[in-house]
Amino acid sequence: MLAIIDARAPKESIENLKSHVDDVFQFESKGLTYNSISGHPDIFIYQDKSNIVVAPNAPFKLLNFLNDHKVSYTFGKKNVAENLIGSVLYNCISTEFCFFHKLGFADPSIVEINRKKEFVNLPQAYTRCSLTHLGNNKFITSDKGIQKKMLEKKLDCFYSPPEQISIIDHKHGFIGGANGVVNNKIFFNGNIDLHAEGLELRNYIENLGVEIISLSNNFLYDGGGIIFIEQ
Repeated sequence: MLAIIDARAPKESIENLKSHVDDVFQFESKGLTYNSISGHPDIFIYQDKSNIVVAPNAPFKLLNFLNDHKVSYTFGKKNVAENLIGSVLYNCISTEFCFFHKLGFADPSIVEINRKKEFVNLPQAYTRCSLTHLGNNKFITSDKGIQKKMLEKKLDCFYSPPEQISIIDHKHGFIGGANGVVNNKIFFNGNIDLHAEGLELRNYIENLGVEIISLSNNFLYDGGGIIFIEQ
């Protein structure tokens, strides 16, 4: 098992993550997009159960890491850039039957991969930053607009407020960017019990049979999620 995490995440999170996987890549980029998300793997990498799509201008260190571990991936069509649409091209979520993003904001290669699935048009283009899929059509989000849309589609979506989720250069981050999910476990970049409504979030997740692992004793940190790659 491999993991990719923001290099600027709390060191405690990074060190604890190492005990759960075989190798950890600490992601960073310079001069490609906004500073606040320059270390966020979910800005440069799209992942679903069968595909990994990487931005063509992703840092060479990331490509070397993937190649060294013989990870199969393809390149997207468009580069990540320092503007809204250029920073959300790969920030999508796909489940077995649905593809979630804001209309017109996904890289064409990802749209093609998901063309046979129902498209759910969300009001927030930073989709993976704001939304986490826990399996079996269960989700958590820190965006009220997303929650409303999900409930309209008869999808179970728990709202957890974004306050107390830290992110570089902004007032607060998003819940999707503060975790990673693999093998019926959710790894939080921080400790959800420090969140004002952490108990409610914990109860919701654990009632689904999903194990919670808090990687540090800090408040939640939005580092563009934690991407896990099974080998």
